[in-house]
Amino acid sequence: MVSLTILRRGISRGVLTLLRERQWLIALGALFGVFVMVQLLVLVLTGLEGMQSILRNRTDLRLEIHAEAQDSDVQLFYTALSKQSFIERAVFITKEKAYEQARKSDPELIGFLEEYTITNPFNDTIGVTLVSLNDFEAFAKFVEQPQWKSVINPTFLSEISDQEQHVYSLLSITKAGRTLTILILALTAIALIFITTELVRRRAIARSDEILVERLAGAESFSIALPFITEAIILLLLAIVLSTATAILLIGLLPILIPELQFGGVLGPLQEEIIPLLRTSLPIIILLEIIVTPFIASAGAWLGIRPQLHS
Repeated sequence: MVSLTILRRGISRGVLTLLRERQWLIALGALFGVFVMVQLLVLVLTGLEGMQSILRNRTDLRLEIHAEAQDSDVQLFYTALSKQSFIERAVFITKEKAYEQARKSDPELIGFLEEYTITNPFNDTIGVTLVSLNDFEAFAKFVEQPQWKSVINPTFLSEISDQEQHVYSLLSITKAGRTLTILILALTAIALIFITTELVRRRAIARSDEILVERLAGAESFSIALPFITEAIILLLLAIVLSTATAILLIGLLPILIPELQFGGVLGPLQEEIIPLLRTSLPIIILLEIIVTPFIASAGAWLGIRPQLHS
């Protein structure tokens, strides 16, 4: 059983060695670079999660209503559709409103129609937002019911199905990117252990005489390794703090570096989705990094000092 005195002496020796020497700055720089990569990978992973959330939860569909459909049938369909559990929101859009929306989104088309006095080509539609993309199958079964054939244009459903397949293909790409990012994170963690091992090995070689004296005095292996473990833990924690500050600064600068990420920009919805994810996941990730730090430091320090202990 390791005594409290050995722990106190080992930790204090590790701290004093770092304060006395300045060679650890190079080691800190190497660990800082690795942890910056880790934080950036976490940011990429959060961005991919935000993209998946947008693709799943912001599924806006349009159902075209037959021009000859009876108003009572349309109202019955709209009421029944709005009550479905998989529908987040349903909005009835008249052909006049669709015409005005097209005036804003495609003014050239409206200019062409007005120039040649072509009547309004749009039909009444119902805008539908699903709770999740996974609810599309239930939504399709509801719309395909026989009583709605006189209300809904069936060709629109096939177009929506094509849109669904496109979204699913995007989801598969983001899932592949997520898997690849997690794999890189795992490899980075392994590389971190090897970097820590090499740093401790070099420091152990530089203090080989000190280790030899401790061995001749009968010191236990743990008491010899404890100062090196302490040094590794302190350096890893400093690297985590500095890399986290760098990552937060980078997150703040992203809307400036990439104007599309600003609110109202093309990627504005992605930022709106990522920020809440970062607020919840970033503290958890940092806490996990701090919890894992002693294990990485212990493994790296033990592997690094082991040759000196057995030489």
